[in-house]
Amino acid sequence: MKKSILFSVFLFCASALPAQELNVVEARAAQTVPFAQPFALQFVLSHTPGYEVTLDQDSLSKDFEITQISSAENSPGTVSYDLTAQPFILGKSTFTVTFNLVQDGKTLASAPQELFIDVSRAKTFDDMNLREIRSPRIPAGWLTWLLALLLAAALAYVIRYWYQRWHSRALRVDKHEDTRPGNVIALSKIDALLDSGLWENQQYKLFYITLSDILREYLWRQFHIDASADTSAELLRRVKAMPQMAPLMYQLREFLSSGDLVKFAKAVPSEQIRDKDVKILREIIVETAPKELAPAPQKEEE
Repeated sequence: MKKSILFSVFLFCASALPAQELNVVEARAAQTVPFAQPFALQFVLSHTPGYEVTLDQDSLSKDFEITQISSAENSPGTVSYDLTAQPFILGKSTFTVTFNLVQDGKTLASAPQELFIDVSRAKTFDDMNLREIRSPRIPAGWLTWLLALLLAAALAYVIRYWYQRWHSRALRVDKHEDTRPGNVIALSKIDALLDSGLWENQQYKLFYITLSDILREYLWRQFHIDASADTSAELLRRVKAMPQMAPLMYQLREFLSSGDLVKFAKAVPSEQIRDKDVKILREIIVETAPKELAPAPQKEEE
């Protein structure tokens, strides 16, 4: 009997409690909006009085960025939410949102809502009178470095070309300036170098540069071989096939190697090495110079 009475009391109390309801009464939004342009949405909800209506942030569509949210109580049982959103996807999309009925931090009811929105391309202008007002943009990245490298290489090539041309022209001798044979000029320049004082002033590098230039100038005068810009190895390859130089290749290689040590390795030569190198150069010049023709024998008078 007691159980029946308690069950009746429970049913009466449950029927007396109001149901927790939450419904979206109205949803307003444009059906077509331009890409990345803000647009407004409004939701009007009815709910059981005495409860709080909140917006579930996690339920918002990821294709839209919400820039503003505001709410207002219209009456004890209605509330409106105003949103501003920006679409970041083209074509037909679905805007989703869920509202919750909350009391004491607990969700008692939910009202999800979906709106179908068509996102169109942003409007562009085809006005021929429009002109570019931005400053010229300098290209960046690997293309800039590639162009700079090519320009630097071209500049280095031009400088090297003109230097070689100027240096070779300086070695070429005008016939009107000095008509002496090439071997005579070379031997006289060796004597002038020994009397110049470069060795006594310990300018060994300049001494050997001048000594090497005497050989290169002699090769130009005597054999028209322009070795002004050649390395030692290149010079040896040039004269290797010359019959006049074939017997002297060992001495020439020794002379060039000794000079390279002083010019590039900063070696300090002794006086004996200097005399040996000067002797080798004199020998190369004398041995390769054209031999003078012996005078023809005179006929005896009868």
